[in-house]
Amino acid sequence: MNLKTIWILLKKEATLVYNDHSILLALLAAPLLYFALMGSTYFNKDEEEVSVGIVDLDNSQSSKSFLNKINATQKIKITQSYTNMAEARNGIYSFDVQGLVHIPKGFEEKLIAKESTPIGLILNNSKFLSSNDINKAVNLVAMEYAENSRQKFFESKGINSSLAELKSQPITAQINAVYNPTNNYGNFLLPALFILILHQTLLIGLSESVAYDREKKIMKLNFEESQFSFLNYIIGKTGFYLLLYFAYLLFTFLVVFPVFDLPLNGSLFSLIVVSFLFFMATICYGWFVSSFFKSQARVMEIMAFTSYPVFLITGITWSFKDMPIVLQYISNLIPLRPYFEFLKKQTIMGVESSLYNSEIMHLLVLLLVGYVAAMLRFYYLKKRFLKIKPRLI
Repeated sequence: MNLKTIWILLKKEATLVYNDHSILLALLAAPLLYFALMGSTYFNKDEEEVSVGIVDLDNSQSSKSFLNKINATQKIKITQSYTNMAEARNGIYSFDVQGLVHIPKGFEEKLIAKESTPIGLILNNSKFLSSNDINKAVNLVAMEYAENSRQKFFESKGINSSLAELKSQPITAQINAVYNPTNNYGNFLLPALFILILHQTLLIGLSESVAYDREKKIMKLNFEESQFSFLNYIIGKTGFYLLLYFAYLLFTFLVVFPVFDLPLNGSLFSLIVVSFLFFMATICYGWFVSSFFKSQARVMEIMAFTSYPVFLITGITWSFKDMPIVLQYISNLIPLRPYFEFLKKQTIMGVESSLYNSEIMHLLVLLLVGYVAAMLRFYYLKKRFLKIKPRLI
């Protein structure tokens, strides 16, 4: 390894990035723009005051009390009152409300008579977060009414109020929500989105640079300047990107996370070290794949196209084990897969190091695979370049 040679190649790469507006846009403008856009979209992290419509055909003191309790629950706000179901359905269709609570006539009479008192709940499940919030709120209030009704029944049998309260709740669930107790969607999604932004912009910028070398036929010159040493070449060619994205890592965890109030419950040192390994693996994979392209435009299209599919198959948005087995195998070959698991355990969960050793080992194996693949590709291209005889003038 020759440090002088590496420094020359690193400065050359920085100059290329500075002069190529397409690469500069991908590496500098895109990450900051997407950070601001994605972060501000999920700034509140959770929905508040989900709009609910009501159809109260009973219009009694009991029905009003029931609806007031629903309105007082967290996240729910009754915004519309309809006189009939036809009018209410129009409210759903026009997205004026995300759900409807229908109280039939005779609601209070049945409550007094201790009879079953069904109410209607219509949810707009096209927005599953909103519908879950409404469903949870209405069921909590209904359970409270059921417990009160049972307690009054036992009291009517001469049982004292304390014992009647216990009998009205034969089974009580003691819920202890850990890691994300508020069921916050932003805390779950934003860390992965920020890393995905860095991952994809790194791949696009690096791939454009490698494809540019092949398109302009200067890769052979870079090989010669590296003295045909893979270590000299790969460090010199990709060192600029590694340094830049290490700075992005620090910016993400030390600035972006606090600004958006994202959890970081694990070791910051471990997070930065493993993230550095993750970007090294990404760079090796990125150089290997992009070395097959001879067009900047084509490689940018391919890398940009991979963003959403890669995000989907890494197991962030869907249970990994429930995906088709073929996709599981493909996902395990992508550095994002173990890194996202590690990120979740370090940021949201804050678990002990022994519980994420498997993800680190997985990442190290992929780093080794990427490094070997890039090295073999380098020596293949070196062999081709050495066979090319210079033209005689």
